[in-house]
Amino acid sequence: MAIRMHLDSPIVETRDLLTYRVLSRDQPALVDLVYSVLNPLGQARGGAGPLVETLATYFDSGCVATTAATRLHLSVRAVTYRLDRVRSLSGFDPLDPAHRFTLHAAVLGAKLLGWPERPLPQSTSAP
Repeated sequence: MAIRMHLDSPIVETRDLLTYRVLSRDQPALVDLVYSVLNPLGQARGGAGPLVETLATYFDSGCVATTAATRLHLSVRAVTYRLDRVRSLSGFDPLDPAHRFTLHAAVLGAKLLGWPERPLPQSTSAP
């Protein structure tokens, strides 16, 4: 699990993986979350991958666009454009604390599922 999540440390404590265990415990619900929140990002030019990567880096950077831009080797304007694109496609605004948790959980779920590199497993609401 630590390898799939690209965690920085070669030694990982169990407590550091508890959130991921909770997310992965109900795979159909996780698939539904990723599908309903992030699947609309597939409409973007270049697909969902760059937007999901931007979200992951933004969250890993403490929601600081400047730090995310540095880590992604992009301009701050490019990062803020991508975050706005996420909002317009998904309806969830990464800058709004009320939406941030849902987006972050969906991004972590996408990592656990290997999405968008691999198709999502079948679930009750995902076609």
